[in-house]
Amino acid sequence: MTEARPPLRYDGAPHRYLLRRGTLLRRVHPKPLGPFEFKKTTADVLYDGARFDATASDPYPYLYAGLSEATVLAETLLRDVDRNDDGYRVVPYDKALGRTISQFTLAQDLDLVSLIDGKDLGAIGQDTWLVSCPAAEYPWTRDWAHWLRRQASWAHGFIWDSNRDRGGLAMVLFGDRLARDFGAAYEQTLPREIRKLADDLGDPAGVKWVNERLRGPYRAIVSPPAW
Repeated sequence: MTEARPPLRYDGAPHRYLLRRGTLLRRVHPKPLGPFEFKKTTADVLYDGARFDATASDPYPYLYAGLSEATVLAETLLRDVDRNDDGYRVVPYDKALGRTISQFTLAQDLDLVSLIDGKDLGAIGQDTWLVSCPAAEYPWTRDWAHWLRRQASWAHGFIWDSNRDRGGLAMVLFGDRLARDFGAAYEQTLPREIRKLADDLGDPAGVKWVNERLRGPYRAIVSPPAW
């Protein structure tokens, strides 16, 4: 495993990725959250939570998104799902139930820290471990995220090569940085052309919609109950 703690001394410069105004983003989220509503609860420092979540040591609203339907479906539904003897991944039904997928465009340019390739990761003293390690090591990736936020005070978020959809770009956005640069009402003013792509990934229509996108390219399906 890569060094779990950020470097004590740092003389590099994180690479920037310009996410341009008008870029179409997708997001899988719980139905109670709006398409561009940020999660405002913090993860435990040691337990649960995702790769770059806020914790009590660095609290901030955050939102995960991606540039394609495939990326956000894979990042959300295929995590920790092993292949069976037939080479398929069967996604537990409760991973899909109560989730929706939305898309929206951005009304402003955003500056992200690029963690896409080896040069980007090398610039911060890291390697692919940061964006590909298993969930058991997320307490350390969250620690790295908080350190990197301090180094890149200009950053509205991070962007990286999806671990579950190689070549697809996943990202996390930081609500405190958006509020600072675009105003406290950023959740209302930054998104444009919001549309739900599937209302509930766990209802019959939603399962059909998801499986049409996962079955062929990813050899994965959501296994629904008997309706």
